[in-house]
Amino acid sequence: MPFSGPSSYLTTIDEFVGHWTDVDAELVLIGGLGAELELTGPYALTDLQAHRTELAAKMTTLETELNDVETLRGQRDNQKEPLHEFMRQFNGLVRSQLRDSSFVAALRDTVHMNDNPGKWITAMDDIANLWADINAAPPAGFTGPLLLTGGYAVATFVTDIAALKTTFEDLSHADQHVDQVLQEREEIFRAIRERLVQYRGVVEASFAPDHALVLSLPRVYPLPGHTPDAVVLSGVWNAGTMMADLSWTASADADLDHYEVRRSSSDPYNSNTEVMVESVPAGTLALSTVEGLPGSGSTMRYKVYVVLNTSNEKGSNAVTINRP
Repeated sequence: MPFSGPSSYLTTIDEFVGHWTDVDAELVLIGGLGAELELTGPYALTDLQAHRTELAAKMTTLETELNDVETLRGQRDNQKEPLHEFMRQFNGLVRSQLRDSSFVAALRDTVHMNDNPGKWITAMDDIANLWADINAAPPAGFTGPLLLTGGYAVATFVTDIAALKTTFEDLSHADQHVDQVLQEREEIFRAIRERLVQYRGVVEASFAPDHALVLSLPRVYPLPGHTPDAVVLSGVWNAGTMMADLSWTASADADLDHYEVRRSSSDPYNSNTEVMVESVPAGTLALSTVEGLPGSGSTMRYKVYVVLNTSNEKGSNAVTINRP
């Protein structure tokens, strides 16, 4: 199969490794022991295999880094949720209990859950400072200190926002590391792809056009053709089977060859970080899996691709599955 994204990298390279192995065996028969196909460099089959190992290692590193990002995102959201509620409570209490004081005018609008870290940090720091000011110089008639539900005090709030700031920073660094590893992976892939394009040209020049090794050459790019319509994917977590149940509408494309279910831990779904889950034959419209959902609290995003016999493809909508 031609390259069709990161999920196909290793599979396609393996096809070329197998083909190159056959070519070297044929050259031994033709030219005697020790003969093998070499590209400029020199670059032989063993170099491609070493390149493939390097790419596989980088892909594993990327998956680990993406898992770290996913963990930090979950930690961030778990920290933001109670702080969001405490900030709402704080504003409400100041407006109701201190409504005649100058502190009401100093209140800021509560941030939204999806606001960026900068807005969160500004909002939290404003409340922490205002809360400390109220406790230090409470208005007439108010018996401080100001406490929220459960006796939640400003000191605890300051500790909690410091923890969230650390998570924001850790997540930013993790995102940057993912970008770096992603670029490194693509550099390795592009170098391999260039060699495989070169390999095809050398094989075509070395054997007759009707030779089996020319006719069986793996492709680097899909054949010309149309792009299929996407199917519609849906999915739920099945508490009974402890698996994610995915199902999709049928493709009506006459050139349909198979479907491919892929996953990405990136939010939103990113085809540059997707990994193959399973290839399923035409006619199959459902798949149950736990791949990418190793334990409680895991989150994964899935797409199903329509793949034609020309290897042209189209991905569905992304579905997010949360494992309770």
